[in-house]
Amino acid sequence: MINRLLKACLPIALLVPLQSMAGETNYPVDPVSGLKMAPGWELVNRQCNACHTSLIIPQNHADRDGWKETIQWMIDTQGLWDLSETWDPVLTYLSTYYGQPEIDMETFRRLPLENPFATEPEGDPS
Repeated sequence: MINRLLKACLPIALLVPLQSMAGETNYPVDPVSGLKMAPGWELVNRQCNACHTSLIIPQNHADRDGWKETIQWMIDTQGLWDLSETWDPVLTYLSTYYGQPEIDMETFRRLPLENPFATEPEGDPS
């Protein structure tokens, strides 16, 4: 019974965005492009796939300025056309869904490394 219910609901779950407990929308990922199927994904898919696979997009993360710098580099050096009126929707999609992830420094910060060249013990100078 549960198996049939899961099989019946799975296609619907892939089409309808799910709300996480944090209130953020979890969009399904397009199996061909690898992009989150959030608003603007089709435009980004068309623009980016004209020159390279969109599969490299999820491997990169940047804020809006970082994505703009990357795309400008593509225009200046790789022959990408000016995005003109599509700059804003492309940058909004990329910075929203592939932005800089927040890092919990309390969890992921390592202990300071010992300096083998120090002549005095490191620590509080007072």
